[in-house]
Amino acid sequence: MWGVSFVNENFGTAVGDAGTVLNTTDGGTQWNLQSSGTTKNFEKVHFSDVNNGTAVDYDTTVIRTTNGGSTWSFQITNLLFRYSFYDVFFTDANNGIIICNNGEFLKTSDGGTNWNIQSTGAFTRLLGVHFCDTNIGYIVAEGGLIFKTSDGGNFWNSQISGVTSGLFGVACSNSNLGTIVGWGGKILSTTNGGLNWIPQTSNTTKALYSVSFSDSLHGIAVGQDGIILRTTNGGVSSIENEKNSFVVKEFMLKQNYPNPFNPNTTLQYAIGSMQFVMLKVYDILGNEIATLVNEEKPTGSYNVQCTIANVQLSSGIYFYQLKAGSFLKTKKMVILK
Repeated sequence: MWGVSFVNENFGTAVGDAGTVLNTTDGGTQWNLQSSGTTKNFEKVHFSDVNNGTAVDYDTTVIRTTNGGSTWSFQITNLLFRYSFYDVFFTDANNGIIICNNGEFLKTSDGGTNWNIQSTGAFTRLLGVHFCDTNIGYIVAEGGLIFKTSDGGNFWNSQISGVTSGLFGVACSNSNLGTIVGWGGKILSTTNGGLNWIPQTSNTTKALYSVSFSDSLHGIAVGQDGIILRTTNGGVSSIENEKNSFVVKEFMLKQNYPNPFNPNTTLQYAIGSMQFVMLKVYDILGNEIATLVNEEKPTGSYNVQCTIANVQLSSGIYFYQLKAGSFLKTKKMVILK
């Protein structure tokens, strides 16, 4: 199974290979097969309520139901042939997002009749998406990348996951609580809006592809070989470790990775207290090329994506500098085209 969506503690839908759609009305104790009308291998599914749901597959197939999955109909996507679809999320019956390859995503405000193309600014494969409300949302991607938006998806900031393997699914029950699942049975959770993502114990090494929470405590993850995991305590395996991990006591600027790079790299930094943060890129002559961060930030660890397209850099040596209060640190990075 590749995708799962719960709208409450009892009603959920899961999708998988060969057009498989399963529905439960008792919290996952029993699953009933539904007819999708296709043999496509579905990537993900999302229901905004018990009636309205959408499922997508890699080959840009989109099916939608308005009656809880009793019947599904195809949506026209012939203008989107250059994309691969990896996840879908609707905040209500009309407003939705489909994430794709190349760091791009599609948005609709009319239930999927029309879709507009937008970008996260990072050239990577986006694998999972979830919105906590109309403004705050997360996208997870290959390479352990996490992106967060606070303005409905117009602008995305990077967050530090602490892993480098693929992250496939994300869910948040409110603006502070979130869970991410990925390769090798990885589960990460946050209780502070993504400032820190803490590893949890999954008791499996199978890949987990999707996760869904009906409230802050009840969640289900699905994955490789049909595995289904369920939690009734929010998925937290070690509250004490989680608290200790939130404390960032020092200021730090790490070496970008990868370095040299083309077309994008990740800059990681940490600040030990609330500060106004500036992160800038300079050429070898000291000329300012780009401003990546220019705002007040709370205590925590962060990462920022720097792409050649965004800052219009050519091959050569560059420097990036972090200034936060009295802390000032500069490091070198190299672009190879």
